[in-house]
Amino acid sequence: MNPYVELGALLEEGTSLVDFWTSHDQWTFELGSPAAKEVANCESRLDGSPWGERPVRTAYQLGQMAIKLTVEMARCIALLVRDARPVPGIEVLTRTSLEAASVVWWLFEPDLTARQRVCRMLLLRRNNAKELEATIKALGREPASAGQETLASVEAYRNELGLQEFCSKGNELEGERRPGYTLRVKTFINAVGSQGAYNIYSGVAHAELSALWRLMPQTTVLPDGTKVHNAGPDPRTTLPAVSIALKAMMGSMQRVVLLFGWTAPGRSEDFGAWVDYVNEVFARLKEW
Repeated sequence: MNPYVELGALLEEGTSLVDFWTSHDQWTFELGSPAAKEVANCESRLDGSPWGERPVRTAYQLGQMAIKLTVEMARCIALLVRDARPVPGIEVLTRTSLEAASVVWWLFEPDLTARQRVCRMLLLRRNNAKELEATIKALGREPASAGQETLASVEAYRNELGLQEFCSKGNELEGERRPGYTLRVKTFINAVGSQGAYNIYSGVAHAELSALWRLMPQTTVLPDGTKVHNAGPDPRTTLPAVSIALKAMMGSMQRVVLLFGWTAPGRSEDFGAWVDYVNEVFARLKEW
């Protein structure tokens, strides 16, 4: 099989699996799992009423949406890879997938209490509200364009839950500190063994000269020795980009498996089999 076609199929197989595992019917946790303990929390709101499950489940839904974004990016990457397109477009999409996966990696970190996880969710929501507010202002739109996701609404919800006030310019809440975008992504890629990828792909997104060269690998040499470069695919860069796009999905799902307490036989075993299969394919293609 053509390696580009095989890599495209590998991505598509992965998107089908992850899309299924994050579907409504499958997005469930096992009894006795960390997630089960978190939703059964004993936290109280400002008025003394119990939190209940919703604040924690909202954090889980935020992570679920971020995983769906890694899936959508992988679907788009598969189309480019199958057609043997130059790698910069693939790398830009992979960078976005890394951003989404890093959200899941941080939000679903093991050994957090329900309160800590909800604090992290609120830190993400507050930062989003701030960025959304700036975007609306730049577009000259009315503040009401933000709907319910405003700084005021996030602050009100924090207060309703009986949490302390945000500090450090809104980047810290009860000891939980939101990492910056770059630190968050680098933490994720270091954990999955892809050090340096974010630097490379950020250069592509910023159209650095090194990125332009990645668009145009050497294609031939003229009789006088002149090297000719044209836009085209390069397996040396396509292969790692696909690998990292898959790691974005796999790393995200690894967090879910642990948090939701998925077991073997069952979804945990299915996830492990997928990871093993991906590793087998890349072991075979590494000499491509």
